[in-house]
Parts: sequence; C-alpha cells; structure tokens
Amino acid sequence: MKKICLLILLLFCFKNYSQKKFEFFGGLKLNGNDKTIITYRLVFEWAGTTIKGYSITDLGGDNETKNSISGTFDNKNKILVFKEDDILYTKSTFSEKSFCFVNFNGRVKLSDKTPKIDGNFSGLYKNKKKCINGTITLVGSEKIYKVLNKVNDKIQKSKKIDNETKSKANPINLLDSLKVNNLTKDQNLNVFVKSDAVDIEIFDSETEDGDKINLYHNDRIILSNYTILNSKKKIAVVIEKGNNIFKIEALNQGDKGLNTVTVKIIDNERVFDLKTSLKTNEKAAITFIKN
Repeated sequence: MKKICLLILLLFCFKNYSQKKFEFFGGLKLNGNDKTIITYRLVFEWAGTTIKGYSITDLGGDNETKNSISGTFDNKNKILVFKEDDILYTKSTFSEKSFCFVNFNGRVKLSDKTPKIDGNFSGLYKNKKKCINGTITLVGSEKIYKVLNKVNDKIQKSKKIDNETKSKANPINLLDSLKVNNLTKDQNLNVFVKSDAVDIEIFDSETEDGDKINLYHNDRIILSNYTILNSKKKIAVVIEKGNNIFKIEALNQGDKGLNTVTVKIIDNERVFDLKTSLKTNEKAAITFIKN
C-alpha cells in the first residue's frame, strides 16, 4: 500500500513539475500615431507556475534583438505574466538605455493544439519608467507549420512552377530561416556577456565547401586564411576593457554560393548562435559588451 501511495505521489509531482516548451510567432502593434507592427517570436518553458525563455523582436531585420524573459503562468485562471529582463544580443545601434521592454499580464490559451497569446502589453525602460505600450498577437508555431505544410504541398505539386522556384518558395524554409540570427555585409551584432571570458566556436554546420576567413579581435588577426570545417574551432576569449570587436572577413566563396560560417558563443550557461553569409572581401562583426 505504501509503494502504491508513493507511486501516485511521484506521478503527481511529475505531472505538475515536468516542463512544457512553447514557441509562438506573431507581432507587436505599437500604440500612438506610428501604428508600427514589429515581428515577434516568443519561446519559453513552463514548469509548475514558472516560465523562462527568450523573445526576439524584428526577426531578420536591422534591429533584431533577443531578450531573456521570465514570469509565471496560473494554469487554473489561465493568466500569463512575463517580462523581458535583459538584452542578450541586438543588431540595433541604439543605446541600451533606450530599449523599451515588453511586460505582459493577461488571460491566454496554452492548450497543446492551439496555443495563443493576445492582449495588451506595457512598455518599460530598464529603469522602470514607462515607454510605448501596445498589443501583442501570437500564435503557436505548431499551428503555423500545419498551415505552411498545406501551402507547400500545393506549391510542390504544381506543374506550372519549376523545381528551382519551388525550392526557393518553400514557406517552411523561410520560417525556419527566421530562427537563425544571420549576419550579412557590414552588419554588427552586439552581444551582452556576463563573464570575464567566453568561448567562440566556429564551424560549417552544412557541407564543407572550402570557405576561408580571417578573424580579427580589435583589428588584431587571430585566425588567418582559415578554412571552415564541420569540426569546431574553439577559441577562448578574454573580455578586455573597452571594445571587444570580432570581425569575420570572407576571403572567398566556396563551392556552394556565399561564404557561410556558423558561430556559437558560450557565456557560462548562456549560448548564442549565429551565421554569417558573405561575399568575397565582405565583413561582419560581433561586439562583446560586458554587463
């Protein structure tokens, strides 16, 4: 009898404390005269009453920004509360003090089949002063992928569209590409780190095709004429006082289009992934900023 009671207790605990992961796509509509709509992706894990994850605004845009988020979910009353805490990275040139963070508190639908978040949000600066408010509308990624799969099936079955166009017009590939932080010519990514040292891993996440790069740290070359391989090249980086700018210079274009490099930045338990897509002699940069 004691064993049965213990088993029931363990199952109850597992049910209540096991994690569920959610991913949403949608947009933020700002109030006021501007009426701007900004693309938004929200990913979090829900365990017990706690949620933790990240948000990305302006997906694939010049001001793409990733923030850590934290909050709670009251499953009984279906109330979700979350706030953007810290900037993890941004392509924006605005100062950190000018960023307006999303704070949400509202009734939502987190069912397994059709999760949805829809309501008002408050905008707050880092010092808790009010900035611009608006509305947030997000749909679970599973539902979006189902719709895109149907669209893609029609595209692929069409006899009026050639194979090259079918490949380029695949809406699922387009959505997946928005999940990758892609750096192009002359773009700079500001990464906010907490450690005195970070690790950088450089590799080719696809087929090796002979891409070569130079890598600079504050204009000092640390990798010269390096060929990108599937195996990871790991570089330990000490964060210096002032600027820590790493420039990636494409020396050629391999056998498959652009010079592409996958970069993984490891800051203790925090991991940042990005990809560069450059033509010969083009450069992109990553600037580490110590929090």
